[in-house]
Amino acid sequence: MRNTSNRVDVVIADRPAAVEVQHGEPIVEAVDVAPDPHRRIIVLAPTKQAGQEYAESLSIEPVAIVTPRSPYGARGVVADEIVEAEGLTAEERDALTVEVAPALATSAAE
Repeated sequence: MRNTSNRVDVVIADRPAAVEVQHGEPIVEAVDVAPDPHRRIIVLAPTKQAGQEYAESLSIEPVAIVTPRSPYGARGVVADEIVEAEGLTAEERDALTVEVAPALATSAAE
């Protein structure tokens, strides 16, 4: 069975792979999954440096980093997703979201 969302693809297995029992608790081996390199992502951040560091921590190459000092940084850009780094106030986030929302792709057709 395969469920998808706008953020990640989720695969639900019939039974867990690689299960061991230690001290009566099951341990499931985790696998790191790299982000889809074809997704276009805009990062909202308090500063360009904070946005770049957040993008690097997610192993993504953003199409734009939008900050309170550069709220129009995503104009003319098309993106699949908007992510937010820590450090923005609610007012800053709301104002930046209004500016960035038109950049979201609304269909697969281009």
